[in-house]
Amino acid sequence: MVRSELPAAEKELFFSSDEYQTRLRAVRMEMERRGLDALVITTPENILYLTGYQTPGYYMYQCLLVMSTQDPVLLIRNGEVSNARAYSWLGECIGYFDYEDPADTTAALLVEAGLTHRTIGLEMRSWFLTARVYEDLRQRKLDAKWMDASGTVETCRLRKSPKEIEYIRSAARAAEAGMRSAIAATRIGARDNDVAAALSAAMIAAGSEYLSMGPFVAAGKRSTIFHGIWGRNLIEAGQSMNLEVGAVFNRYNAGLMRSVCIGKPSTDQEKMGIAAEGANRRLVESIRPGVMTAELHARVDEELRGHGFGPRPGLRCGYSIGLAFPPDWGEGHILSLINEPNVPLAAGMVLHCPLIVKDSRYGAAFSETVLVTATGHEVLTEFERRLFVK
Repeated sequence: MVRSELPAAEKELFFSSDEYQTRLRAVRMEMERRGLDALVITTPENILYLTGYQTPGYYMYQCLLVMSTQDPVLLIRNGEVSNARAYSWLGECIGYFDYEDPADTTAALLVEAGLTHRTIGLEMRSWFLTARVYEDLRQRKLDAKWMDASGTVETCRLRKSPKEIEYIRSAARAAEAGMRSAIAATRIGARDNDVAAALSAAMIAAGSEYLSMGPFVAAGKRSTIFHGIWGRNLIEAGQSMNLEVGAVFNRYNAGLMRSVCIGKPSTDQEKMGIAAEGANRRLVESIRPGVMTAELHARVDEELRGHGFGPRPGLRCGYSIGLAFPPDWGEGHILSLINEPNVPLAAGMVLHCPLIVKDSRYGAAFSETVLVTATGHEVLTEFERRLFVK
C-alpha cells in the first residue's frame, strides 16, 4: 500500500465543503445511534456521497473508513488515485497494488487507525463486500466486534439537498431529450436499435453521463416483458413500444417512461394506455409529506381495478431515485412504494413512479420523477402525458 496526497488545487467538487461536512456529521450521528466506533463503507454511491470520489472502476475493491472524529480514510486501487485527486475533498488516500489482498489491506488500515477491540460496522448488504472478503477479514486477528451496518449512509441519503435536486432536474432535462428523439425515431420499418441509438445520442448530447441502467426500448412482444430491451427487430404496424429512460447528471438520475402505438391503436391498447396513465396520475397526485407507502400502493391497485386491470400484489409502484452507478439507477433498497415496509414520505425525497399495464400482446407505460415538497409534490420531469401514435 502507498499513501498519496490529494492537492486541493486539482479538485473538481460537485458540492461545497460545507455540504460534505454536513453529510459526514449526519452519518456519524447515525453511527453513534447504532453503537459503532467505525464504519467500513464499500458501496460506491455511499463513498461518492461522503467524499466526492468516483470511478467506473468500482468493480475493483475499494472502501472508505469513517471514524467518530478523524477524517475518513479512502482505500482504493493504486491505479485509481488520479480519480481521487480529481473528485475527492479528502487530503490523502491510500492505494493498494493489484497483487495485494483486499482483506489484508483493510485489516492493516484498521490496525493503523487503532480499531482493534472496537465495534466496527460493515455494509453486509453491499454488492461490493463479497463473502470471500468478509470471511477473510473476520479471520484477521483484530479482536473486533463486527456488526451489520447496512443502511447507515442510505438513511442520510434519502432526503435530498437543494443542490442534489438541482442535479436531478438537469438529469430530467436530458431524459426528456432522449424520450423526444426516441419517439421521433419510431416508425414502421425502422429497427428498435435505431430508436435506442437516437435515444442514447440525444441524452448524451443533452448532458447525460454514462447511464446507470438501460435505456429500455421494447417493441412488439418485448413490450410485454419486464425490462424489455431492443434486439435488432423491425418495427411493425399494430405493435406497441415501451420506452424507459434514465439520464444522469453528476451521477444523479431521473427516470421517465412513455409508450408508442405503431399505427392506429386497438381498443385494448387504448384501454391499457388509459389505465396506465390514470393509475400513474393518481399516484403522483397523492404524493405529499406524511402519506404512507402502503396507502399509495393501495390507491394504484384501486385505480387499476377500476379499469379492469390488477391488482399487482408484491409489485412496487415507485421507488427513491438519486445517486447511482450501474447496474441500477434507483434507490429502491432505501425506499420503495409498496405495502411492506410501510413508511411515511417526507419533504426532500425524490421518487421515480413507473406504471406498466400489459397482456400477452401489448404493453403501456407511464412514469414521472417526483419531488416531495413541504406542502405536496413537484413533478420534475416535463413531458406530454399521452399514448403516442406513430
